[in-house]
This record gives sequence, structure tokens and C-alpha cells, in this order.
Amino acid sequence: MTDVKASSPLVPPLLFLARGVPARPREATIKQSAALIAPALLLPIAAVVSLSPALRDSLAIHAAPLIVLGGCALLGIVTGRGRLLLGVLVLGLTMAALINSGSRTLFHAVALLLPVNLGLIAWLGETRALSARGAWWLGVILLQAGAVGIIELLNPSALGASLARPLVDVDVAWMPLPHLALFAFAVMLGLHLVRFVRGRRPLHAAAAWALVASFLALDTAGSGGPADLHFAAAGMLLALGTVLEPPTVLHLDAVTGLPASLEFNKVARRLPRRYALACVGIDDFTSFRAEQGPDVSNRMLRLVAQALKKVGGGGRVFYLMRDHEFVIVFGRKSAEIAARHVNIVRRAVEKASLDVAVPQKTKSGAKAGVVRRTVAGTVSVGIAEAPGRGADPFKVLRDAEEALLQARAAGMNRIVVHQSPARAAAQASGISA
Repeated sequence: MTDVKASSPLVPPLLFLARGVPARPREATIKQSAALIAPALLLPIAAVVSLSPALRDSLAIHAAPLIVLGGCALLGIVTGRGRLLLGVLVLGLTMAALINSGSRTLFHAVALLLPVNLGLIAWLGETRALSARGAWWLGVILLQAGAVGIIELLNPSALGASLARPLVDVDVAWMPLPHLALFAFAVMLGLHLVRFVRGRRPLHAAAAWALVASFLALDTAGSGGPADLHFAAAGMLLALGTVLEPPTVLHLDAVTGLPASLEFNKVARRLPRRYALACVGIDDFTSFRAEQGPDVSNRMLRLVAQALKKVGGGGRVFYLMRDHEFVIVFGRKSAEIAARHVNIVRRAVEKASLDVAVPQKTKSGAKAGVVRRTVAGTVSVGIAEAPGRGADPFKVLRDAEEALLQARAAGMNRIVVHQSPARAAAQASGISA
């Protein structure tokens, strides 16, 4: 049983709220309207305040960008929205670079990096702030910040000339941004506008407006004006899109807490060219369930699930209810590498045990006390590797299940790697050589 039931394929896709409840059409329309109307109000306000010396020089206005960007970053951490945190970090680093430097080369560099980073962060899927993928993105951003710092120190004229070189023979002297930056803004803005027209998602609209606000910020900074309010507006727009964007609903199994079959189906549609699937089953689980009862068998499922969560090699674990099987997806890994990682988990399960209390009943059905004992279990594993580009992942899964049956037939508590005809031929040619 899963926490969220699968929808019929005849039902059109719906927006989901945080608890997995489908959003009503009117509510979705309100969110879309808010994502479009709010920027139309926010950007003119930022422009008016920036052009009004009396307002711009006030302490509150000077503190506003720091407060806004810091609050947006905190919102991203608290809600687990890594894209918001990373986007605000890019805006903050860009603003700091422009405030602390007057180098034209540095301006051209950050004018190119800002739209590329904002566009890619908003384009890619959501990631938790405190995750391996989030840490990877953070490293990329900090690496760019270090490169910008080196540019500031060295101020290489050759790099500045390359960044300022026009792409087409058009006079845009009135525009302080170089052609490369204008091209990057145009590409990213166009992509997000297309995504919004196709999907009508608030985050796509907010990303497009944030790119517009960032463009205005760089245009103002390049002309010698204050750009911090435009950067703050871009951060607020990203936060608005994040708040209005319905979070992704995960279909989790109620017993193991692992992503269920529907989540595996989603992942199967976007697997890389090379991958391996490991099908894991608890040995003789049907007899174990009949002897120990559903409560103890559920505890055994959770024990195995917790062990599988620790699998190395970047394996992602799913629970397929139909045969009480687990599936591990190893992206860009061979079957042999996957087998080494799974074998560590198999040995951990082999050493684990559960202390259980099993109620006993007489033939008449009356309670006859409780028997306390320690139970243990083992797992068998079948592994199959995608034969090449365009391989059907469900055919690979069937091969892994076939290998699992072979492991059980061979005595259980072991791993069997599926031998495809291509793999068998390759091994045979290696032996003959």
C-alpha cells in the first residue's frame, strides 16, 4: 500500500499541493496570475526607488537587499528548496562583486555568468539544499566566484577584450552589457518563456521575471547606477515562484518508507545510456510471513529497506510491492560494480536480526501466550545491465528478476549477474584470446 494512489492514465495531469492533494483549477489559475502580476508591480517599484535619491539614500533601502536575499536564502534552507538557495547565492555574489569592484573585465564576466547560472538552476529539477547534488552545485558556484576573484586580481586585458567582442556588427553602444551577456540573457529568457507557455508553472514565470530583474540590475550597474534593489527584486521573484510552485509528490510505500513503483516508473523514463538494475528479494519471505505474522514481516521489510538505503555507488532504492522486491538503480555503473556495492548490503542483512514476540493461539483460536525469539533473514540479488543505448528498462528489470530466480534456485543468500548474449559472447572472446 502506498501513501499516494496512482491516478488513472485517462486523468489529465494535475498540480499537487504539499500534502499530495490535487490543486483545483481555480487555485492553479490564481497562482499563475500571482506569478505574472506581482513582478509587474515589483519591478517598477524597484526602478522608481532606485531613481529617487531621497528614497535610495535611506537606511531602510540600503539594508533591504541584504535582508531580502538573506531571508530568501533562509526560506530555501528551511523548506528544502535548493534551487532558491542557489539562485539567491548567485545573486548575492554578483551584487557583492559589482559593489567591490569597478573593473570592466569583471563586469563583463559576471554579466555572462549571472544569466547562465540563474537559467540553469531554475531549469534543472529541484534539489534539497543539504544534499550531494546541492553540494555539487554549491561547489560549482563557489569555483566560479573564485575565478571571478582571480580576474579581479589579474585583470587580464585579453580576457576583457574577448568578453567585450561583439557577436554581430550592430552598434549597441547605448547598452553597457556585452553581446555575449545579451545572448545569454536572450537564450535563457526564451527557454523559460517557452516552458511557462507549455507548462503554466509559477516557477517558470518567476524565473523569467528574475532574469528580467537581473538584466535591469546589470544595465543599471553598467551605467553607474545603484543595482542592489533590482537584485533584491530578482531574489523576491525567485522566492515567490518557489512558494507558489507545488512541491513534487513522492509515492512512498507505507511500510518501508521507500519510493514505490510509480517513482521507479518515472526514473525509468530518464535513465542514462549505461546503467544497472539490482533486484533484491528476501529469501523465502512467503513462508516467513506465514510463520511470523504480518507485523514481524513488516519489521523485516523495514530492516532490509534501511540496509539498502546505505548502498554505495549512488544506488537509488525502490520498493516494488507486487512480489515484495526491492530495485536498486545504479546510473552509469556496470553490473560488476553494482554487484560489489550490493554484496556489502547482503552481508549486513545476513548479520542482522530481530527480537520479536509472536502471539500463539490454540486450535480453538484462544490466546495461548506469547513466544519471544530472535529471527533473521537473508536476501538474494539478481543484477542486469543495460545492453546499450535505447534499451528498454523494463526488459532490463525482467532480466534482473530472472537472475534473482537463479540466485534463489542456487541456494539463496547470493548474487547472480544476468548473462546477456552480448555479455556471454564478450566473455567467451576474452577467454579464447
